[in-house]
Amino acid sequence: MRYTRTHKRLILIIIAVAAFILSCATTEGAGERTVNLLPLGDGWYQYDFTRTFRGIEDEHNFAVNFGMPMRQELTWRYAGVVVNVQGGFLFDPVTGIELFIDDEGQITSRENMSIRGSLDSDGTFFWNGLHEEHGRLNSVFVRGTLTPLPASARGGREFDGIFHLADSGSGRQILARVSDGFYTWSFIDGEEAGFDPWPTLIRPDGSFSFGMDMSTIMEMTGLSSQNFTTTVSVEGRVIPGQGISLEEVSLTAGLGADQFGEQQARPQIFSGTAIRSGEFPNEAIPADIETVINAGRSAARAMPRPDPANYPDWYRTLPRRQGYIFAAGEKTFETRETALVLAEAAAAASLANQVMMRIVATTVEVANTAGTMIDDRVRTEALQRLNYRIVEQYFNTQTRTAFVLLEMRVE
Repeated sequence: MRYTRTHKRLILIIIAVAAFILSCATTEGAGERTVNLLPLGDGWYQYDFTRTFRGIEDEHNFAVNFGMPMRQELTWRYAGVVVNVQGGFLFDPVTGIELFIDDEGQITSRENMSIRGSLDSDGTFFWNGLHEEHGRLNSVFVRGTLTPLPASARGGREFDGIFHLADSGSGRQILARVSDGFYTWSFIDGEEAGFDPWPTLIRPDGSFSFGMDMSTIMEMTGLSSQNFTTTVSVEGRVIPGQGISLEEVSLTAGLGADQFGEQQARPQIFSGTAIRSGEFPNEAIPADIETVINAGRSAARAMPRPDPANYPDWYRTLPRRQGYIFAAGEKTFETRETALVLAEAAAAASLANQVMMRIVATTVEVANTAGTMIDDRVRTEALQRLNYRIVEQYFNTQTRTAFVLLEMRVE
């Protein structure tokens, strides 16, 4: 493929944004890497992660109706998310999911029995599971790093305050709270943020940064391949006694028919000072980080929980066998045959995620935000390596739920 001037400009933008994401992920001033994070202690952590949704049911329906394979994936990357761990329970404020991490690093969830994963002693982790949205089955794959945030890694009380920020160009306004070394915020101009704000770290020098990008991949074999990415990066600083300022840069890029689409890098410069008492109604002021986390954790725990009695033993606890990996899938559907097919597809997606993690562990990963070209190649290779057999399958006639267990030999 020939690289035009437009291609080169986009590549430079991508490198700059990737450098920012990496700077967030390494959490400058966020403390040093712990030699052994296990067992996981109580406290605050930075939770940088990549989350991929794959539309398993939509892919299946497309193949049945049109006779050709289709791939549909959404990938989000988050940098600068702060989470809290209590008694092994970690609440993720972005997804609203509460995970449990045992002393050996095994990851599960009481609200979603399909979630399984592991945390390594160096803070790297992955987990995958299933999620239904609008009645459609999706696989979820998350991987990232967990970094402790002791008091020494956080800004002191001299940075505390409630601030009103505005961008003179766009007119957008933010209310922000800095408390205990953390930053919480919300827009107050009536416009959608495009994502739910999450708490982030204030470093000892008063600086802070966070970022997100979202990539959409839609491929129809032999017809088209499209990839669109939206990136938001924020860098700011709190100056005691003066105020707060931040720069937000948004970038959109598209890739279709082997050509880069239009790009727009839109910086917004916000600045502001501490508010006066009564200047804004209390309900408009962002809650402090503990209130945000506790409210989210309570909401997650109030969700209906699955009844373990409705699940086969081999689904609740996957088998272990030297030289093999296992994965299980489930799907509730009125028709037994369709439910089993989708449950198998869900289990196969989980196997592919495990194979991908093995490939990543033996390769040097290059960060980029152009639809994750490196990740995309690794994922494609993982799918090509799948060679599994069905070990168990079961259909619960009362709940109309199918369960499938797969095994695959690995080198």
